[in-house]
Amino acid sequence: MEVQLLKRRLSTPRAATVVVLSAAVAASVTVVPSVAQSLLTSKKAAKVYVTNKKASRLFLKKKAATNLYVAKRTAPKPPVLGIAAGTAPFGPVSTTTAGYVPTAFSSFATHVEASSTVITFSGNATCVSEKASSADACPIQILVDGQSTGKVNFAPATLASESPVPIVRTAMQTTVLGKGGHVVAIQYAGAKNVTFTLKSWNLAVESYPQPEEPLQVEGAGKGGGSKKSS
Repeated sequence: MEVQLLKRRLSTPRAATVVVLSAAVAASVTVVPSVAQSLLTSKKAAKVYVTNKKASRLFLKKKAATNLYVAKRTAPKPPVLGIAAGTAPFGPVSTTTAGYVPTAFSSFATHVEASSTVITFSGNATCVSEKASSADACPIQILVDGQSTGKVNFAPATLASESPVPIVRTAMQTTVLGKGGHVVAIQYAGAKNVTFTLKSWNLAVESYPQPEEPLQVEGAGKGGGSKKSS
């Protein structure tokens, strides 16, 4: 009797539904912790993401970006700089042989195949002679990686009896450097009948990377383009 009443109150389809729902509830209870960790609240999501409405204003299309910005690979590279300075007096020196000015050097590295380089050396100098003539002067030479760029008269000679005051003199040299490490140094080149004194000095090296030219491929047609050098 009880079994018949139970079958009458709970039909077979309903019983199956109750069993399925019970299993779903049990499963949801077990996965809720992991699901909760993967969900974001609206407040937290707003700090991490932007809405589609804002995205249209915050981000640029590729065409618009190319009109506003330069591609990183084609952007000009920054110059490489090297400086040095000294306040300790050099001299008085009376010699005909070349000698380095102590600590008057700068080492640096260039990262492209060719860099246009400007070297500037300045200092408070005197050049005196017992019998100064228009042909007398105190020369220096700028060395790049141990190679002299040539002697230049840094200061003209004046009579020692006049006790001349140091005057700022400047020498400039330009060159092109290849990729790698470099050293620029200063020497007093030496001369007869003169005495050279350097009170203080400054050395500045500015190396500007040249843009890399595309490598032209022989036989490349109009649509073939060119291959860039690495």
